[in-house]
Amino acid sequence: MKRKEFRKLISVEKAREIMNNLQVFPRPESLALENAYGEILAGDIVTEINVPSFPRAVMDGYAVRAEDTYACSETRPVELKLLGNLPAGSDAKFKVSTGEAVEVSTGSPIPEGANAVVMVEYSSEGDGTVSIYSPVTVGENTMKAGSDIRKGERVLRAGRKLGTREIGVLASIGKKDVPVLKLQVGIISTGDELVQPGEKLTSGKIYDANSYTLYAGIRECGAFPLLYGIVKDNETAMKKTLETAVSECALILTSGSTSSGAGDIMYRLIDEIGETLAHGISIKPGKPVVIGIIQGVPIIGLPGNPTSALMIFNEFVAPMLRKALGEDKSLKKTENGIMGTRFRSEGRQQLLPVGLIRGMVYPADRGSGAITSLSGADGFIKIPSSTEFIEAGTPVEVTLFGEVEKPDLLIAGGFCPGLDLLEDLSGLYFRTLFTSSSGGFSAIASNTADIAGVNMPSSDPRGQDGILYNVPTVENMGLSGTVLVKGYRREVGLIVRQGSLVSGISDLPGKHLINRNRGSGARALLDLKIAEFIAGKGISKKEFIDSIPGYASGAKSEVAVCEAVASGKAEVGVGIRNCTEKNGLHFIKFAEEEYDFLIRKEILETFEVRKFLETLTSTEFASKLTSGLHVYERTGEIISFE
Repeated sequence: MKRKEFRKLISVEKAREIMNNLQVFPRPESLALENAYGEILAGDIVTEINVPSFPRAVMDGYAVRAEDTYACSETRPVELKLLGNLPAGSDAKFKVSTGEAVEVSTGSPIPEGANAVVMVEYSSEGDGTVSIYSPVTVGENTMKAGSDIRKGERVLRAGRKLGTREIGVLASIGKKDVPVLKLQVGIISTGDELVQPGEKLTSGKIYDANSYTLYAGIRECGAFPLLYGIVKDNETAMKKTLETAVSECALILTSGSTSSGAGDIMYRLIDEIGETLAHGISIKPGKPVVIGIIQGVPIIGLPGNPTSALMIFNEFVAPMLRKALGEDKSLKKTENGIMGTRFRSEGRQQLLPVGLIRGMVYPADRGSGAITSLSGADGFIKIPSSTEFIEAGTPVEVTLFGEVEKPDLLIAGGFCPGLDLLEDLSGLYFRTLFTSSSGGFSAIASNTADIAGVNMPSSDPRGQDGILYNVPTVENMGLSGTVLVKGYRREVGLIVRQGSLVSGISDLPGKHLINRNRGSGARALLDLKIAEFIAGKGISKKEFIDSIPGYASGAKSEVAVCEAVASGKAEVGVGIRNCTEKNGLHFIKFAEEEYDFLIRKEILETFEVRKFLETLTSTEFASKLTSGLHVYERTGEIISFE
C-alpha cells in the first residue's frame, strides 16, 4: 500500500485555535471505575516483564544490516532484496542476511539478523527490492528489549499517590488491578500490537498504556472517561467503534493509527465519515495528531507512543475539557525551576519531558515510545522553534503532570539492589537511572545527577592502601568538586545453573555467555580477570574472548543475566551473588568489587544527602545489607577531590 504523506503541518497556535473553537458539551452518564487515580499505592510494584519485551522499530522504514548501508549515498543508493513486510503486532518470522531488508512499521519486532532501521524517507521501493539513500549505524531507529524497564525493577514504591504517569507505568507492565455534571469522553486505543493489562504478553505485543494514562488525565480534569478497549487495525471494526462512541460521548480521544504508515487507518476513516480539520502539528513530540468532527462530535487522534500522547493531551485537550466544564485555565499546575544541564533543541516547537529535583530541571526524554519518559518526568517545558540551545542555569517554567511527588535525589550509575534498601530505610524518594558505572561518572561530570553509584576497577583494584578502587577513574576524569563515599564490597562471579560443569574462567571457551553491558563494573572486572588468567599462556585476549559465544552481549542488570541463565538462553552469566539464590542458580566467585557513591560537593550538606549518608553508615543498613545482599566491609569513608 502506498503511504500517504501528512497534510501540511499546522502551527501550534493554529492547532490551539482550532481546538478552542470545537464545541464540547457535557452530558450526564454513569461511571464504570477502571482506575486507581488519586489512591495511595499499598505495596511495592516490581515489574515482571521487560519493557519493551522484544527488540522493536521506533520508525517506519526497513530493517537492515547496518553494514550493508555504509557505502550508500543520495547519488549512489544501495539496492537490497526485500523479503516482505513485518507490521506492528505481527509474529511473522524473517531472517535478514547480507543484502536483504524487511519493511517494518513503528513498533514492529526487529527481524533476526537485522540491527538497524532505515527511515522510509531515505528509501524507495522497486520490484522486490528497496533502494537505500542514507547509511545507518548499528542500533539506529531501534529499541532493545528491556532497554526501557527491566524485569525485577521496582518501578513504584508503597505509599505513592497514583497520578497520570504512575497509571501509565502500571499499565505498561501489565498491572491492571491496583478505582455531577459529567463530560463523557470516549477513549479508543488502536493497534494489532496491543493487549489489555492482565492478559498474557506474547511475542510482538505490548500492553496498552495509553487507555489508562488518558483515563486518569480526563478524571483529573473533572470529566468522565469511557473506555472502548483496544481496536485492531481493521477498518470495519474501527468504524463501528467510532460510530458507537459518537452516539455516547461529547468528545472522543483515540491513540495510534494517526501517522502515515501502511497500517494507519484513523485519519482516513475520519475523512470518510466526518471532516478532518487538521492532520499534523509542527511540534515534538506529537506531530501525527488528527483533529476532526464526526456528526458534530469532536475527535482528537493522538499519537500512539505514551509520552507523545500525554504531552498533546496536557497541552491541548486538558484546557479544552476544563473550559467545557467552566473551570479556570489557571488550574494547570506549573512550577518554576533552573535548567540543570545544557540542552539542544531540534528546530521545531518542542514539549520536553523533565524531572524536578530541589528546583533544578533535567531532561527525562528516553526516546520515542519509552514509558520511562513518563515515570522519570514530573512535567514538561515548552521550547519555542526559534530556540536552538538552553544553557544550564536558564530559568524555565515546568508544566506539571498533575499532582506529582518530586524525588529527593537523582541517582545514576550501576545497578544495585542496595539502593532500594537505602531508599526504604532513609525515607527519601530516589529517582534512579541505571546507566552503568561509566554512565554514572558522566552524569556527575555533566551535573545531571546528585549521586552516582559506581564500581569501575583500576588495573590494581584494591591498591596498597585498600581504598583505591574507583579513585583512579575519578582522578582521570578530572572530577574536581566531588567526593567519593566508600560504600560496600560485593562478590562478583560467574552465574550458572545447578550441576553446570563450569567451575571458573578457564571453562568459558565454548560456553554461551550473557555478559554485562559495556561501562559496567562487572564487565570491566571480568575483562581484568581474563587478562590475569591468560597472562603467560601464549594466547591473546582477543583469541580468548573470541572463543566465548555471547561475550559481546550486554545485559543491563543482574536480574536480566539470571533470567537468561535460568531459562537456558545462556550457559553462564556475570553478576553479583545476591541474584543467584533467588533464582536457584549456582554462583562461582572470581573477585570482589566496591560499590561506591560519587557525590557533588556542593550538595554534600543538604538535608537529603546527609540523610543518605546517615543511612549508609547506620547499623540497621549494615545488618540488612549483610544478611540480605551478601555484601560487606562497609566504611562510609569520604575521599575529597579538589
